[in-house]
Amino acid sequence: MKKNLSAEIFKAGLVAGTLDILLAFVNAGWSSGVTPARVLRFIASGLTGAEAFSGGPVYVGLGLVLHFLIAFSWSALFFLLYPKFSRFIRSKILQAILYGLVIWGVMNFGVLPLSRVPGSGFHWGAALKGMGILIIAVGGPLAYFAGRYWRGKR
Repeated sequence: MKKNLSAEIFKAGLVAGTLDILLAFVNAGWSSGVTPARVLRFIASGLTGAEAFSGGPVYVGLGLVLHFLIAFSWSALFFLLYPKFSRFIRSKILQAILYGLVIWGVMNFGVLPLSRVPGSGFHWGAALKGMGILIIAVGGPLAYFAGRYWRGKR
């Protein structure tokens, strides 16, 4: 059966995005008592600024949409780079670790500083948790789905 690349990217992005946001909700709740709605408002604030925290429920929805757009973008990039990337790093575990760390670095040192998200400073504990979440929730599923899609196609 021939697999459609777009459908596989969508499926991988949906799984990775769902796992990522669920782990973010759990982490925020346990670490700081922050609600899932507040997490989604934080994501929306990257586009709208502080207004996301005082505005209506539309900002919660906006945060969820933005989260999944970002997840699908990272998924598409991983799938497109996978044929070259996997020649050098064959281990799915190493792929997951490296891609999770790349995503964390780009988001935290590139995207977030350019966004309208309120700054909170750097904290090693939060950084390590964030890296772990991205490795497990995003890197792992993407390495699995991309490996399964590209197997035998190179």
